[in-house]
Amino acid sequence: MCDVFSFPDKCKSKCGKICIIRADASQYTYENDYSFDEDKIENMYLREKVLSKLGEKALSCNNINILMDYALKTAAQALNVKYSLIMELLQDGKFLMRYGYGFSEWCVGSALVDKDLGSPSGYTALIGKPLVVDDMRTEDRFFIPRFLHEHNIVSSVTVIIGDRSYMYGVMCVHTDKQRKFTEHDVNFLQSVANILAEKIKLRDSFKSLELYRNLINQSSDYIMVLNAVTKKFIYVSDKVFQDLGFTEAEMLDQDIFDPGCFINGHDMHELIGNVAEDGDLVVEFELLAKNGLLIPVEISFSFVEDEGIAYIVLIGRDISERRILEHAIKERAKQLEYSNEIKNMFADVTSHDLIGSISLIEGFAAYLEELETDDEKKHLLGHVVSSTAKLKKTIDSAAVFAKLNCASDMSIEELDLRLLYYSALERLLSKVSEKAINVEFDCPRQCDAHINPIIEEVFYNLLSNAIKYSPDSGTINVAIKQEVSKWKVSISDEGPGISDEDKIKIFDRFRRADTSHKSGHGLGLAISRMALKCHGEDIHVEDNCTGVGTTFWFTVTVAGMSES
Repeated sequence: MCDVFSFPDKCKSKCGKICIIRADASQYTYENDYSFDEDKIENMYLREKVLSKLGEKALSCNNINILMDYALKTAAQALNVKYSLIMELLQDGKFLMRYGYGFSEWCVGSALVDKDLGSPSGYTALIGKPLVVDDMRTEDRFFIPRFLHEHNIVSSVTVIIGDRSYMYGVMCVHTDKQRKFTEHDVNFLQSVANILAEKIKLRDSFKSLELYRNLINQSSDYIMVLNAVTKKFIYVSDKVFQDLGFTEAEMLDQDIFDPGCFINGHDMHELIGNVAEDGDLVVEFELLAKNGLLIPVEISFSFVEDEGIAYIVLIGRDISERRILEHAIKERAKQLEYSNEIKNMFADVTSHDLIGSISLIEGFAAYLEELETDDEKKHLLGHVVSSTAKLKKTIDSAAVFAKLNCASDMSIEELDLRLLYYSALERLLSKVSEKAINVEFDCPRQCDAHINPIIEEVFYNLLSNAIKYSPDSGTINVAIKQEVSKWKVSISDEGPGISDEDKIKIFDRFRRADTSHKSGHGLGLAISRMALKCHGEDIHVEDNCTGVGTTFWFTVTVAGMSES
């Protein structure tokens, strides 16, 4: 429904007409007579001027408190009422009188009312539309707060500021005399509330933007935003200005495709194309400061779309310290590599010369032992021969251990564990026969693994220990079983066992269990552990479930189950 009227004579504007449009003529039924005289037309014209002025003030005023007080005063004057107020919706659903006009000072900032049926404000929020009360004295739809009684409120209008999804609160006008508010009064008050709601939304948006801006500017990263179409910077964080020395105007005027741009080191046309194709990208650049200084950075590129407009967000991080650390690590690696080469050379030369000299001593001692007829001297020479043999073995073990300490580039082959086991056992057959040891072997028909041939030394050392600590005519059990992608190799003996305290230290160099009285230098287990560590594995020791003897076990990767 709509009504059209000419401007009254007393109005300044002499041309044009006033058109009043009602979206829902059945929504309000406060005034059945829709006839308009000149006073009513003038009143409506003045209210439109009030709304226009309030809108201008909302755009220009940054102080929300001043705007709220101004809105309450102008609304009260335009509607010719004594009281007006704004009730803010709190998190718990209650309403607080945040602003008031005409009310006692103690009410503003302290008057608190309940939600839903506990107050006119709560009821208005509940029904979601304007509330008109002709007479508070006969009202029974909700509870009347005490402060309204104290001010002798009779009639009122309450409208929502915002909507159900974003409700700041309600705006009310009150009179201490009974009055019948018209539909046009309600529409005017709702218009005032709508202007305030938009201002509040705008304020909250600016607050959020300011918060984000402050958080971004306090970040240690370089944050920049490009328009994906123009390829021009539309935002650059303060960190960029501070470190590069450019002004905001100088920065925003730069073209990312210009070879003289402060971001350099890559073909930007190709890079932006890759970002468009992949969605995001991380690349190392150098930022050129105004004074010519180059700052190494790592920049993450990503596309962001907002309201149909595409942006490219660049987040950069200074990697100067990382570059220094990387350089230091490379230099240290070179030094270590050189040190390892020297150590290996020293170990090779030393072991070669020592073994050569010891072999000579061993040969002469063995020759003299054969010639000697005196039993006592022959016995002493026999000790010299056996001691030199042990010394040669110790030197060999030490040389192997020294090389294993730097075997990060150890070559891996596909080998059958059974063949390595048989080879190691063959080297120990004389000792097995000497003690009449029974060695039982349980394994699949094929045990291919990704290993280095050094694993034979692991078999040799573990078998040697088992033979050494097993009683005469004892049994050694060797088993190879597959567990998912690993071969588990276990070697069990019937020896005296190892205490929990000694289990921790037996893998250290030159350390052996205190309970043992056997010969040796404690290098075998240390070599075995180092060899397995080079394979990314470890060696373990545990007591046998029978309560007698010890089991050593380790794992290696099954061939075909891993690429390396």
